[in-house]
Amino acid sequence: MSVFINDGKRIRNAVLIGIIVSLVLCVLLTCIFALIVKFMSGVPYGIIDYVMIGVEGLSVLIGAYIASAIAKNSGLIIGLICAGISLVILFACGMSISGNDIGILTIIRIAAVLICGIAGGIVGVNRKEKVHIK
Repeated sequence: MSVFINDGKRIRNAVLIGIIVSLVLCVLLTCIFALIVKFMSGVPYGIIDYVMIGVEGLSVLIGAYIASAIAKNSGLIIGLICAGISLVILFACGMSISGNDIGILTIIRIAAVLICGIAGGIVGVNRKEKVHIK
């Protein structure tokens, strides 16, 4: 019985670590992109939304990968949970700042982040273990 309790704690902790990694990485990548936009005058303004979708997708992919690698099972579910919770947090922060309506770009963002989370979860579970030579 304790195996299931420990397994649940491991999955919960893995998801929590994945979400934290995802959000921290999203903030760092956003800051890096903001510096690029500030110091390079040739970046077109219209591309910013699409780059931010890529930043959010990449951060969720890496967070879901780490979470499912820690949990070692249920990669699809763990990736989807990490992506969903990260998406809700990012969406709430974005809507509180901008107040824009939900449009087609928001639907694309939701789909991209969920797909990246699922992909990261699957790849994290199916990764090959490192070979330890003694």
